[in-house]
Amino acid sequence: MRIRTINFGDLDINPDSIIVFDDGLPGFPQLRRFVILDMEEIKPFQYLQALPDDDTPPIALYLINPFMVEPSYEFRLMDSDMDAIKSMNSTELTIYTVATIPADPRDATVNLMAPIVVNEKDRRGRQVILHDSKYSVRHPLVSNASGGEPDTESPDLNDETVNDETVNKQAEND
Repeated sequence: MRIRTINFGDLDINPDSIIVFDDGLPGFPQLRRFVILDMEEIKPFQYLQALPDDDTPPIALYLINPFMVEPSYEFRLMDSDMDAIKSMNSTELTIYTVATIPADPRDATVNLMAPIVVNEKDRRGRQVILHDSKYSVRHPLVSNASGGEPDTESPDLNDETVNDETVNKQAEND
């Protein structure tokens, strides 16, 4: 399948690599089909590339493994989130976080409050909003690249703990 990207031109992708987000992404509910582009030029980042209709721009978001940024990153998924991505077990999930990289890369941030969770088996994805989270939507990328503790606490409200030990680590796939 051939797709058009803003950053890499036309690319051939395997249709089996398409990830369906039934609810779209916050801010982009009309975009439901995506593919993750693993391009050597941007490692350790990846792109979440939308597969839009003809009348929608082909957006792409930078992604990074959140455990590379915050090794102690941990959150809990609600049963409804697990149901939405058709998963019964966090070990079949891959977790990403959206990165924002401005003109001055020292100001780059990642959104740890809204991880993107992908069920690799069924190719379903969801951006999960962590309400009452100890994490920020603008977590510094550079200053915490070697770890660090978030500065607030989060109540234990959810059902499935997700952390570096319970998910498929993207580092193993690189």
